[in-house]
Amino acid sequence: MSASTFDSPSPRSPGAVETTTTEVVGGSHIHRRISWSAIFGGVVLIIAVQFLLSMLGFAIGLGTVDVNAGSTPDASSIGIGAGLWWVITGIIACAFGGYVSAWLAGIEIRLDGMLHGLITWGLATLLALYLLTTAAGGLIGSGFSALGNVTSAAGSGIKDAAQPVAQATGVTPDVLQQQAQAYLKPTNPDPANMSREDAQKEIATNLATYAKGGSDAAAAKDRVIAIMAAQQHISRDDAAKQFDDTQAKLQQARDQATQTAKTAADTTASAASKTSFATFGYLLLAAIAAAAGGSAAVQRRVTVTHHYGPGGTASPSAARGAAS
Repeated sequence: MSASTFDSPSPRSPGAVETTTTEVVGGSHIHRRISWSAIFGGVVLIIAVQFLLSMLGFAIGLGTVDVNAGSTPDASSIGIGAGLWWVITGIIACAFGGYVSAWLAGIEIRLDGMLHGLITWGLATLLALYLLTTAAGGLIGSGFSALGNVTSAAGSGIKDAAQPVAQATGVTPDVLQQQAQAYLKPTNPDPANMSREDAQKEIATNLATYAKGGSDAAAAKDRVIAIMAAQQHISRDDAAKQFDDTQAKLQQARDQATQTAKTAADTTASAASKTSFATFGYLLLAAIAAAAGGSAAVQRRVTVTHHYGPGGTASPSAARGAAS
């Protein structure tokens, strides 16, 4: 049997670390309640074992690809297999890391061993999350940086090209050309005398006014119908019917696009929910595995200490058992 007592820090040393004194048959030894070096070793082993098993799964997955024979699994099967393999290997790695951290810490109290395993799992999870977020952030940041450089270069080129004219006249040539066209354009040109390009611009302007609604919508619609009738050489009624049919088709297309967007949003939310639940389940199983590994290490150490004693020699009870 073994008994454990806890010694609180003495008043003379306020910063002393809490230790555990474990008394066994044949002697006793003292160790800290928590060993960060052992936890760090467990984290390193979790990452190493996860990487090792992931490479094994990667090799097995690529071994199933056979393009010539046409027996290559589809993308969904590969994705499901990779996900299951990641979950299984992660649980194994966490159990192994928890076991190692508790064993190296010299823990002989089961609760302390489980806590060592949980802390090891927590640090490994935070480290993995940090690596994933920094990798994704680096990719996104590189993309935005490249886009910003291109935009900055384009803006600098335009500014340099327009700077001499702007300094000389105060306005750009494009602005002057637009103003000249506005001066020569009649206020309400006859649709029959308008060019096709001018008719399209006029229709686009009035359609924007019609889409906004309000008191000017009816006048904008009449203007568009008049231009359509004059340009296509059809009656006003036929132009009005064509306008209404076109607007009905556009409204139907907008409704379909809206419904498609809603469906896509629902699908995305459902997939994100399932992924979140799956991640939660995986992390929970990994935490349980790490705690179980720490508990198993404590049980193993207690068994070894009970049979061999802290000095490595067989205890009297073990010797009597062996002699009998």
